[in-house]
Amino acid sequence: MDFALSDEQAAIRDLAGQILADRLPPERLRELETSDADWFAADVWAELAKADLLGLCLPEAHGGGGYGAFELGLILEQVGRTVAPVPVWATLALGALPIAEFGTDAQQAELLPQVVDGNLILTAALSEGSVGLPPEVPATSAERTADGWVLTGTKRLVPAAHLAGRALVPARTGDGTSTVFLVDPGATGVAQERNTSMNGEPLTTLALDGVAVGEADVLGEVDGGAQVVAWIVDRAIAGLCAVQAGVCEAALRTTATYTSERKQFDTPIATFQAVAHRCANAYMDTEAIRLTAQQAAWRLDAGLPAAEELAVAKFWAAEGAERVVHAAQHLHGGIGVDLDYPVHRTFRWAKHVEMTLGGGTSHLQRLGAMLAAG
Repeated sequence: MDFALSDEQAAIRDLAGQILADRLPPERLRELETSDADWFAADVWAELAKADLLGLCLPEAHGGGGYGAFELGLILEQVGRTVAPVPVWATLALGALPIAEFGTDAQQAELLPQVVDGNLILTAALSEGSVGLPPEVPATSAERTADGWVLTGTKRLVPAAHLAGRALVPARTGDGTSTVFLVDPGATGVAQERNTSMNGEPLTTLALDGVAVGEADVLGEVDGGAQVVAWIVDRAIAGLCAVQAGVCEAALRTTATYTSERKQFDTPIATFQAVAHRCANAYMDTEAIRLTAQQAAWRLDAGLPAAEELAVAKFWAAEGAERVVHAAQHLHGGIGVDLDYPVHRTFRWAKHVEMTLGGGTSHLQRLGAMLAAG
């Protein structure tokens, strides 16, 4: 692929970056963290919708821009760079894109325009507590009724569930098969238990106890859930890696500024050879995370096989990011653990992104299995 961005892609990246950076300086982030804002900058979300960024990758027929996973990655990279408490990844990668791909005309017409306008937040409840990728066949079950289906089971670590109007919920519907349903997290029979991730983001446990859904709430084909979930996971991984590239860029920029201003023996510590080498290594890791994420997203948009590229990108987003944020903390010395100074957020975000949908080891094993299979 050609890694150079087109003028339109650069404009998308710059617009998202400008809105998020202007609206979410460190002082505002600190305010949100210590208030009852519930990890959600509602005004920024509205601004993203106003700028047509929430609908950028959705079909033009429903008010979107018609772009793909690559352009979504450019937006998500800016979310990571500004460590922005807005559910762009959950709403678009986990929710809106799958509905645009697998949803019925009625589902798309009802839900996608609301996403474009910023009036609907979406998510997907993929995890059931295992480490790594979602199970091929979920333990959560769905039983047919005269009017539709009844869902029973527990989903864990669901992002943005406390804000979402719909969650995509895979459930077992046959012997070794599953189906994805559109579920209202506030519906009767759904109990929510809030947990908090390392970056402060709420991750909810959804306990489903006889939750009734209709036939119109089936996403894709009945017993075709594995295909839908695999499609979602690919875009979710690509999006996470893009977020991680932005997080690492933020950590590196903050560190470069600090080491250029911090002096020892009347000399900026950035001129010390060991410090310069550490920053250079962090820069190379950051670029590797960005380029592998873009390669994976580009292949997804092009309809090319991307399983190996996604595993490589996720491995870099885990292992490379760990080196970057550790370097940032070390080079800041004691100020790195001061919660009034911004660099701690990049460390916490990097660890959160690393462990979402599996750490580096699980994806390295996945890559090894694919290479061994030939």
